[in-house]
Amino acid sequence: MRNSWKISDILFNTSRIGIAAGGASLMPQPNGPALTRARRVSRLGVGFAILLILDLTAVWAAVDVIDSTRAFSVGAAYYAKAQKIAVVNLNRFVSSHGDSDFAEFEQNIGVPLGDRDARVALQTTPFDRAAAEAGLLRGRNPPTDIAKLTRRFRTLGWWVPFRTAVADWAEADRDVEALARLGSEIKAHPADDPAAQAAQLVAIREIDERLTAQEDKFLASMNAAAGKAKAVVLTVLILTTVMLWVFGMLFAARLFHRQVALDRRLTSSEGRFRDYAEVASDWYWEVDGDRKITFLSELFYTLTGATPDDLLGKDATEFLRAHAADAESLEHLEPFMAQQAIRGMRLRYRRPGGSTIYLSVSAKPHCEDDGRFAGYRGVGSDITAAVEAAQNLRAEKERAEIANRAKSEFLANMSHELRTPLNAIIGFSEIIMNRALGDGVPEKYDAYAADINVSGRHLLSLINEILDLSKIEAGHNEIRESEIGLDILVESARHLFTTQFEKGNLALVVDLPIPAPTLMVDGGKLKQCLANLLSNASKFTPAGGTVTVTARFEASGGLAIAVRDTGIGIAKRDIPTVLSPFGQVESAFHRSHTGTGLGLPITKALIEQHGGTLSIESTLGVGTTVTLTLPHARVASQPADEAAAG
Repeated sequence: MRNSWKISDILFNTSRIGIAAGGASLMPQPNGPALTRARRVSRLGVGFAILLILDLTAVWAAVDVIDSTRAFSVGAAYYAKAQKIAVVNLNRFVSSHGDSDFAEFEQNIGVPLGDRDARVALQTTPFDRAAAEAGLLRGRNPPTDIAKLTRRFRTLGWWVPFRTAVADWAEADRDVEALARLGSEIKAHPADDPAAQAAQLVAIREIDERLTAQEDKFLASMNAAAGKAKAVVLTVLILTTVMLWVFGMLFAARLFHRQVALDRRLTSSEGRFRDYAEVASDWYWEVDGDRKITFLSELFYTLTGATPDDLLGKDATEFLRAHAADAESLEHLEPFMAQQAIRGMRLRYRRPGGSTIYLSVSAKPHCEDDGRFAGYRGVGSDITAAVEAAQNLRAEKERAEIANRAKSEFLANMSHELRTPLNAIIGFSEIIMNRALGDGVPEKYDAYAADINVSGRHLLSLINEILDLSKIEAGHNEIRESEIGLDILVESARHLFTTQFEKGNLALVVDLPIPAPTLMVDGGKLKQCLANLLSNASKFTPAGGTVTVTARFEASGGLAIAVRDTGIGIAKRDIPTVLSPFGQVESAFHRSHTGTGLGLPITKALIEQHGGTLSIESTLGVGTTVTLTLPHARVASQPADEAAAG
């Protein structure tokens, strides 16, 4: 903030002293003619000398002020730059929680804190020079400027405009202290929740805005002081120019060269700030009083793939409405139309190649000197990575919730499936062991032993299904290939369910090519696939229904084996569920058919190990068709006419 010192502030004080001295020396002393002339010449000489000294003093004061202004300008540049970078570091730390980001924050916030310590020391009575110089050094002020800064601060402490500016400086220091405390709180209590992180970012932004406002206030104070001094400075300059125009020209020339050097320094400082702004803000945009887009910086075109012809001159309101990322972003249009500032409006922009980029834009209205609305000036940044990360997080959360529900249903299901045969085994074995029915009924004990055997086999089947799926998912399920006829595989699978089909009053129809093709597969695993499909068909087909096994050759030379039933069917939306491990359409607590829900996932995994696919077509109340398709490489032989047709 100290770069706002005006040369006129110092010239005013120096000139005021010089005028008083000059005025005293020019007072007339009446005497005789010769003495009068001598005294007149003497007075002119003395007056000329005094004016010359005054002019030289003014020149010296101007040079000293310029050098002091340069010193304060350099110090202010480091103060403002470090504070802004500290804000960026703290913003990054909120989302990254990285120690390096916080270390950079502490390093950069230490610069304005050092200037604060220097100001406090300079205002202390008695004056603590060592503390002031140490604080200015921490504020990254050049060591050669320390003496100038302390001297100028102490010599102008009596001036009211300067005291007002120092008060503004102190207010800014309090905001810097608040930023430092906020950083420590965020470090001590980092937030992982997006809402908490957003609140922290808002708190950081509010402090940053207060600092910016305080800088504007400081500039206003110094400009007011410069205006007060203007009249006096002009009077002094006019008088010295009339009487000592030569010296005035020399002074002006020297001042001009000094000013050029200062301008170069200021230009360099502005360049540094411009580089920082480009890194922090990413890109800039501007609209006129009619809200037509008049400017977009080059980085915007690089990010979006758009061209100036696509956007310049277009209506900014329609652009923001068309590309608003969500309903919340659309709410920013109301303050935009009301000539109010907008912050953090999210846009979704589709690039020419089809990819999507997410942008965040902020803007502040600006007005002409007469108060008329002149448009908006704003900045924007690429937030695609943050948005996609949030989307991925939501997707992962949904997948985790689905997996958790599947696990809960599986555990509830298995509790029922395992307890039923275990209870039968324990109950019947206790009856046999304790001879609960006496010794005269051996046929009863034989029946109970048979029930124990059936329950044990059912329990073994359940455990085998779980172990099979675990082996497949772990990649430990090996395929042992051999040639085997399709008719043999279908017959061996059908034989397993003869009794079940008879009890359920179901018809089983087998329609295979004649002669049946020979397959190069793992016979045991393909039989397991067919058995799983027949088991499901028998469970979910009501009495009097039909289950049909067919096979046909594909145009590619592969073989499609289909198991079709006339059962209860599956809703289209539920097909992905039944293909997932432990997935069942009905709740584990209210379903009408037993099973672990592993049959179809195991079948799908086994057929895919053979390079094939599993597909399901189903209609509720009509039936289901599950098709296993084997690639051409798995068909060792096929009838000649079918091969020719393929």
